[in-house]
Amino acid sequence: MAEFCKQFNAESEKTYVKETPLSVRLNAMSDRTFTFDVRSPPTSWLIKRASGIEKGPGNANSESPIGFIAPEAVYEIAKIKQRDSMSEHVPLASIARSVIGTARSMGIAVREVTENTGVDEK
Repeated sequence: MAEFCKQFNAESEKTYVKETPLSVRLNAMSDRTFTFDVRSPPTSWLIKRASGIEKGPGNANSESPIGFIAPEAVYEIAKIKQRDSMSEHVPLASIARSVIGTARSMGIAVREVTENTGVDEK
């Protein structure tokens, strides 16, 4: 167990800051050896961090969102999620649509700031 902790800390500190929740797939063999795969943080955590909210609503309402996220942030979150071994083969646009769907279910809308009108919700 101590060896796993050392290797996990060495692997995760290269990419993520401390206190970031991460998923790990751990394969333990009968001869006490192991392999593990560190995955990206949950999409909902990344969305909350990008939108600046601490907690999602009890029940999401798409007509009156509790927060907003920029399309650029959606793209950055999709790039983070694409690094996972399960998502390497999935197109970035598909991952971005999934991020938008997760944001919508959390009560967060995607909006773009335009020069003419100010704010444009998508």
